[in-house]
Amino acid sequence: MSQLLLVISSFPRSVEAQRVFHLAGTLLAQGRAVALVLLQDAVLAAVGTGSAQDSGGLTALVSRGVPVYACEHDLTLRGFAPQDMVPGAQAVNDQRIVDLMLADGTGTLGCF
Repeated sequence: MSQLLLVISSFPRSVEAQRVFHLAGTLLAQGRAVALVLLQDAVLAAVGTGSAQDSGGLTALVSRGVPVYACEHDLTLRGFAPQDMVPGAQAVNDQRIVDLMLADGTGTLGCF
């Protein structure tokens, strides 16, 4: 497995989401390729405003080269646009998320 895709749907300040952000940093420090997919309330971490601002050091993960993908539909449902996201995070559609999950060499871990 060349990359581990961590899928998060919890609010950014939840215990579950915080564990995933920490796990991503730990795996990265061990030399593993990691990427994050943010679904549902987790997309608020990519917007980085209010109580979700830089939750779990998402900006630090992005600056360390961790790809962050936020579900565009979930952003829209919460009143945000792709341009509202922190630099480096990418808004993606559902098909792109499926493609990321099924990419050769990618393992997917749901961390809800």
